[in-house]
Amino acid sequence: MKKHFFNFLKGTGIVLALATCIVSCKKDANRQTQEPVTLAQTPTMGPSAKATTLQLIWSDEFNGTGVDQSKWNIDVGNPNVNNEKESYQAANLTESGGNLVITARQQNVGDGQPYTSGKVNTSGKFSVQYGRIEARIQLPMVTGTWPAFWMLGTDIGSVGWPNCGEIDIMEHVNTTNTILGTMHWNGGSGHVQYGSSTTTSPGSFHVYAVEWDNTGIRWFVDNTLYATGNTLNNINNTGAFQLPFYIIMNLAIGGDLPGNTINNGALPTSMLVDYVRVYKFVNSSGPPIGQTITLKGFNNDYVSGENGTQAMNCNRPTAGAWEQFLVVDAGNGKVELKSMGKFVSSENGTQPITCNRATAGAWEQFTWGVNSDGTITLQGSNGKFVSSENGTQAMTCNRATASGWEAFKVNQ
Repeated sequence: MKKHFFNFLKGTGIVLALATCIVSCKKDANRQTQEPVTLAQTPTMGPSAKATTLQLIWSDEFNGTGVDQSKWNIDVGNPNVNNEKESYQAANLTESGGNLVITARQQNVGDGQPYTSGKVNTSGKFSVQYGRIEARIQLPMVTGTWPAFWMLGTDIGSVGWPNCGEIDIMEHVNTTNTILGTMHWNGGSGHVQYGSSTTTSPGSFHVYAVEWDNTGIRWFVDNTLYATGNTLNNINNTGAFQLPFYIIMNLAIGGDLPGNTINNGALPTSMLVDYVRVYKFVNSSGPPIGQTITLKGFNNDYVSGENGTQAMNCNRPTAGAWEQFLVVDAGNGKVELKSMGKFVSSENGTQPITCNRATAGAWEQFTWGVNSDGTITLQGSNGKFVSSENGTQAMTCNRATASGWEAFKVNQ
C-alpha cells in the first residue's frame, strides 16, 4: 500500500467499499511508463439481484480452431510498457479443448524481447457500457507471469490514458493465491487508482467478473463480491466510467508488478480461457429499491429532475446528477423517486410533474410497472401514467393508458 495514495483518497472523500488499495500497472502502449509508482449458465447477480435479471449480449465460448477475428484483434510486437519482457505474437494464441490458450515461451523473434506471449482485444469490434462482464479462466502459476482480464475506455485514442479509465477485472502475478481488482482514472490532477484483492486457487478454473452500472463497479470471484467502487455523481472525477469500454486479455512476462525474476524452467506456460460473456441488466418483476437509476424516454433522452427549480423534462442527451434518481420503497408495492434530496411529485396530474418535495405523500408515490420489452411505467396515485411528452414539453402524469411516451428504459 502506498500511504500517500491512500491519504489522497481519504482527503478527497472517496466512498469506495474496498478492503485495501493495491499497486498495479497495466499493459497498453498508450500508457508506457507514465503511471505513477504511487500508485453455460446465467450467473447469480450481486447487489442488483432483486431488481434485475441478466441478458447475454455477447460471448465467445472458444469452441473453434483459432481466434475468431470477427470478435478479437490480435496484438503483435513489443508493447514497450512497464518493463515487460514479452513480444506478442499470433502464434501464441490457439483454441483447444474449448479454451482460448494464451502461451508464453522463452523465445526471441528479433525485436529485443527474450519471450513471446499473446494478447487479444475487442477495440472497434465490441464495447459495452454497463453490465456484467465475466470470464472463466485458469491461470499459470509461474514466477514472472502477469495474466490479466481487463478493459479500457473506447475513447483512449482521443483522450489518452488515464483519462479514458481502466477496469482491471482480474490480475495475477507469479505464484501467489492473490487476485487483484482495480480501477484507474484521472482524479483531476493525474492518475489515481483504487482496488482490492481476494484469494483463490488461480491454478484452477474460476469465474472472474465485474458488475458495472452508473453507480459503480463491483468485483467478484465465483460470484463472491470482494470489492466495490463508487462512481455516482462523478465522485472524484470518475466520469470516465459512464462511457463504453472494450475488453482485453493478455499474458505478460516480467514487468513492474511481478518483477523480472522469471522461471525459465517452467516455460512454456499457458493461461486458459473457457469463455468470455457479457450481459446487460434487464428489469424484472420488481423495482430496484435502494438503487440510483437513470430513466430514458421514447426519444432516447434522459429524464431530468431539473434540480427542483422547474417542471421535469425528458430532454437530456447525457445523464448527470440531475438525471439520477434514488428508488425508495414507499410500501404497498409503491415507490418514491428522489433526486438531489427532493421527491418527484405527480402533482396529481393537474400540472407538470416536479421534483421539489422535501417529504413524500400520496402524490409522490408511484406504482412501478414492467413491460414485456423491459421498459417500465410509472403510475401516480391519481391512477394516471407519467408521460415523457417525447421531450417536447414538461412531463406530466395525466395519461389514462400507457404507450411509447409513457415507457422508460432504466439504466441505459
